[in-house]
Amino acid sequence: MMFITKNGRKTKKLAALALALALLFAQTQSAFAQKTQDKKPLFKIEESALPEDAQWQAELSFPDRWGEVEDTLAPNSLYAFDFFEGQGSIFVQVGKNVAALSLFVNQERVDTSALAGGRSYKIDISKIARNGKNILQAADIRAKTAASRSATSSSSASAKVKVYVPYPVLLEEGGGQSAIDSDALDLVSQIIQSDIEHGFPCAQLAIAKNGRLLYKNSWGWLNSYDMDGNPLPQDERVKITDDTMFDIASCTKALAANMAIEFLVSQKKLSLDTKIADVLGDDFYKKTINIKYKNGSGASLGQNKKWKAALTVRDVACHTAGFPAGPAYYNKNFNSTTQGREKENQIPKNKLYAGSGADQETRDKTFEAICKTPLLYEPGKRVLYSDADYMILGFVVEQITGEKLDDFCKKTFWEPLELKRTAFNPLQNGFAKNDCAATELRGNTRGGTLLDFAGRSDTIQGEVHDETAYYSMAGVSGHAGLFTTASDALKLLSTLFYGGYGQNKFFNKDVLDTFFSPQDMGRANWAVGWYHQGDDRRSWNFSQSAGHNGWTGTLVMLDPEEKLALAYFTSKRNTPYREENSLEFEGSYFTAAAPGFVPALLYEGMGNGADKKNARLLLLADMVRDKFRLVAAEKIDGKPVTDASHPIVRAAYSILEVFVRRAKAAGSGQAARLIKEAAALLDPTRDAAEIEKIKEMMK
Repeated sequence: MMFITKNGRKTKKLAALALALALLFAQTQSAFAQKTQDKKPLFKIEESALPEDAQWQAELSFPDRWGEVEDTLAPNSLYAFDFFEGQGSIFVQVGKNVAALSLFVNQERVDTSALAGGRSYKIDISKIARNGKNILQAADIRAKTAASRSATSSSSASAKVKVYVPYPVLLEEGGGQSAIDSDALDLVSQIIQSDIEHGFPCAQLAIAKNGRLLYKNSWGWLNSYDMDGNPLPQDERVKITDDTMFDIASCTKALAANMAIEFLVSQKKLSLDTKIADVLGDDFYKKTINIKYKNGSGASLGQNKKWKAALTVRDVACHTAGFPAGPAYYNKNFNSTTQGREKENQIPKNKLYAGSGADQETRDKTFEAICKTPLLYEPGKRVLYSDADYMILGFVVEQITGEKLDDFCKKTFWEPLELKRTAFNPLQNGFAKNDCAATELRGNTRGGTLLDFAGRSDTIQGEVHDETAYYSMAGVSGHAGLFTTASDALKLLSTLFYGGYGQNKFFNKDVLDTFFSPQDMGRANWAVGWYHQGDDRRSWNFSQSAGHNGWTGTLVMLDPEEKLALAYFTSKRNTPYREENSLEFEGSYFTAAAPGFVPALLYEGMGNGADKKNARLLLLADMVRDKFRLVAAEKIDGKPVTDASHPIVRAAYSILEVFVRRAKAAGSGQAARLIKEAAALLDPTRDAAEIEKIKEMMK
């Protein structure tokens, strides 16, 4: 190669440099081609039309995605989106006038050589997706030359590349189990199974982390006792499955009413600062009556009406509105003044009685009764958990959408998420009793001890247990009534990490942040619709996270930082009732009934310490000691429990046996010492049979 110039020497140098560059380019291309040939492609690309009616985490247009020159420059070519390891695809639409483009995901090049202008493609990124932020880069987008442009494709819009990013989903296939130590999960299962063997009714658990279903299991029976509290024969029991639906009680507040409100706020159809009266009408405060609450503020009727007129969605959702905890609108014998139940045959004292017909007419009258309900205290002065708050929010949703709460939730959440086992009033929606776990042996009578209200007296199964939800609200309310499975609940919870699921958008990110943040730093344990761990005030329940409980024995929990979701459902109330001492259901004595033990062990199982099994054994030994401390504290007529069949004693035996099996398997000197110390907690007389059982276990 020669260049003819006045400077011949310089010409030769330039020729040599050009040759060297050409050779280098050829070698690089050859090496790249060989590397590409040897390496399996990271991205699977297929031509695909854009899904119809899809809603996206991001809709991006390159080049100049900002539409102007940004002074930081980089945002015009880069975008960070949220995803999880091992999943997902993005969609790319190539403009008609695009001749070439470069596309990178997490710094890995997508082979765009076959991407033709005027077509759209689906690109599988699962091999390089990672948990958290993923980086998309679109660069070097080249338009066709002016000479080759057609009259219909000469606009700048036809030289654009559009990228559509869906939301992550919950993968149900295996993978990612190492996120939580399997031995910790085994311990959770062993504790629940042991409690089942000692009289606990049933439980269901599902756990997800980083977009993967890590664990699901179920234990026990749909119903374990007859109406008199006698254990059913084994051949008459029906085992629950992962598809068994549970009455999740107050978890309905979080997974139905609160999510519906969150959706409407994201859609700008509602604000947290919207006044309730502006939605439900002036009767909400004008119809208020005067009730001189025994422990109320003493405010005048006029002042009470002013307070109610100013109430906002935020006040109600955060339980700071001032409503009493649970006005029994269905019960004539409820005392409005004392906010307590009265005995049978007393003069009716419920000024807010609306009927108990469990039908739409009663539901309408209940709305009128809510409008009549005066506030117990001045709004914003305290937090008082109130069912009335979420009954109101359910009516707010219905007024704005023009649909019943259940219909709205079905259309908005359940159908897009393909939830097959989620419903209000399951028996009216295609499910049978045996699709659902039972919730109480003698209706709403606490084992026949509450006779102030003539309601259901048979075992409740497939109908909402909560009296107000059933009798006053015909089974559909913002505060209770939802039936679901732990697996379905995980999908609902998963939408709250990033605001959507697959090609469905539900919530804006700023709205998610607002709802999950404490609204008052003086009350850090309560956000909008969620309990918070809050300065260690609820670690007994949610460990280091946040969630919601249900009276029937249910828990849903969400940890946005760890991307951990948990649904733990039990039917702890479906057991005999102990009237003689604590007025409590027998199931409530067991470890499995205290849902906080599950997240506590899960967080402990996230560690990678070399001595984690030993630490776990010592933790279990402490749990045994604490359970026997509870046995010692339990009194009947002021005297210690001497009956080995008492549920607190059976619960202690249960956790002790789990510990002994694990300690024996450990086989260390320390384990032997711990077993000896645990055995010393047993009473020689009361626990004689258990002592013999432990001896047999140690052989």
